[in-house]
Amino acid sequence: MMQVSQVLDILNAKRVIWIDDRFNTTPSQLAALLTNGLEITKACKIAELQDALENYEFDPAGAIQTITQILTDLSPQRVEEIRAAFFAKEKADASFQTNELSADAITKACQLLRVADDDKWTFEKADQGLSDLCKAGDANTFYIVDLNESGGSPTRGLDMLRILWNNDSKGTAFILTHEADVSREVEVEQQLREQLLKGLNNLGLPVCVIAKERLSDKDDDEEGMAEALRVGMKRAGLRRSMHQVLARAQDTLRSAINSATLNLLAIPPEQLEAHVFERGYKEGVSELHVIERAITAYLGKEARTFFGSDKQVQDSVQCLRALRAIPLKKPATEPDPHLASFREAEVWESDTFLNTALTPIACGDVFEIDKDEASTNGSKQRFILLGQPCDISLRPEENSRAQDTAFFVPLKVKTTLPESDKVRPKEPLLPFSLGGEHWACDFRNATIVKLSILDLASFRTDGRVRVDKGHAAPKGLLVAQQKVYDDRTKPAIDALGDPSLRPITGQVPAVLQLSFAAAGAFKYIQAPVFEEASKQKIDGQTIIRPERATWRLKRCGRVRMPYAAALLDLYTSVMSRQAFDLDFMSLGLDTSASDTKIAVPPIDSVAQEVSLPVAPT
Repeated sequence: MMQVSQVLDILNAKRVIWIDDRFNTTPSQLAALLTNGLEITKACKIAELQDALENYEFDPAGAIQTITQILTDLSPQRVEEIRAAFFAKEKADASFQTNELSADAITKACQLLRVADDDKWTFEKADQGLSDLCKAGDANTFYIVDLNESGGSPTRGLDMLRILWNNDSKGTAFILTHEADVSREVEVEQQLREQLLKGLNNLGLPVCVIAKERLSDKDDDEEGMAEALRVGMKRAGLRRSMHQVLARAQDTLRSAINSATLNLLAIPPEQLEAHVFERGYKEGVSELHVIERAITAYLGKEARTFFGSDKQVQDSVQCLRALRAIPLKKPATEPDPHLASFREAEVWESDTFLNTALTPIACGDVFEIDKDEASTNGSKQRFILLGQPCDISLRPEENSRAQDTAFFVPLKVKTTLPESDKVRPKEPLLPFSLGGEHWACDFRNATIVKLSILDLASFRTDGRVRVDKGHAAPKGLLVAQQKVYDDRTKPAIDALGDPSLRPITGQVPAVLQLSFAAAGAFKYIQAPVFEEASKQKIDGQTIIRPERATWRLKRCGRVRMPYAAALLDLYTSVMSRQAFDLDFMSLGLDTSASDTKIAVPPIDSVAQEVSLPVAPT
């Protein structure tokens, strides 16, 4: 087991300073503490101080002087009893989440942390000494800071962190508090960080909170105390290392975007036309798409170079690796929202971007049932579009796509996530959550859809697969979209004007039929419905609908590449797998079962199962 001293060595901490009002040990310091929390002190009913406390209201200075003298004359043991009684009463009155640390617990922690007597600082001493310490260089200093000052500010410890930040501290610090138990450490960290960042520039100072609960019952348990300190120092070390890396990454990426900008501006206009704008035009994407790729690629290269070669980053990585030997309790909750958002940014494009930019339909587009339509406002059904990316692209120099159809796969909500070895090949999970829920592709019930109808979603900033009466092509369409706009909208416009062209029960004109399947998940979207203009209030919001032809679908986002292509590959692999006749001589066949499953040896790494019904006896 790693010793506390070894953790300090990993963090390169040659000195540990503990800032706490518990170190108000001189009679004058304790007198100030007791009078700052006058009501608490009175409630303690300390016989020796009763008269002086009553006199405080009339002569504060004289009362403090009297209390100081009384404490000077008392035995050290009695003085410690008075101090302990004050903190115990403060804890009871304030309803702190955990107990205050006892004198024995603090002494034991100081021994393990090698805190010298001169480094047990009061808040007043820290006010006077932190600036000079930072200026002299504190990279090898570890700070333990109490959050609450008895009788003073409940966030006095943040003042210490502000001093450290304002003086460009390079040390490592964590906040001790009894206002949170272990389960609320992260929550309190976030609250304190928001307070700390007010008025500070850049990233501020890393905030790590350690609940006193970890230490408060370890007076006679040296190993328990050591483990609590190891965990506390590891959490603080992780915060500090990450902070150091990100602070330097900010500067690197800021410089990289400037370099990328200057390099792009240096390209001759003729080459911009040929390689950037014209290329984007021919591929049916925005002219700015190539510029976006160039910038992100350059930033990615600079970031990789930075993370792989920067000395301070490598030192931080070595620290992180060394701290792996100290286990942290695994969280039982869902991933942190910030962590999940980074993953989502990697694999998901939001509808805000896709629809506002009138982005053409592509592999990976996700659609949902339109909740603004009265007949479907309670549905949560979603679908993902899968098709060979090049073949389903719209290009301005071609009159049609290479492929007019693609796969439309229903998505199913998964309330519980299966273990990795029990994921069904025909129900792979999306690599992220949507709306706080986990979704799986339902490959069994996929169907074929007509892309010319889904194109309607790319003509609207709301992403709806719909044509309104009196519509007009919006500004901002790409050339390829402009060329097909009239052709795509004509069938719906004709049917809006002539009811005889509309679908009837069991019969859907081919030009209006979106999906081959008509039942189950596709019952609302196979054919359009033609609705009169209406107005309806839903959840306090007034929904105004024009006369329209609607397939009751709305594009709500896109799974990014290469994840969308991976899902397409998985779909085609699973659905094209080989099947075999039954091996009726299979050993171990249980004929007593009403439905026996026989495993067929894997073909191309895809395991097969064949169901053998057994006739009743």
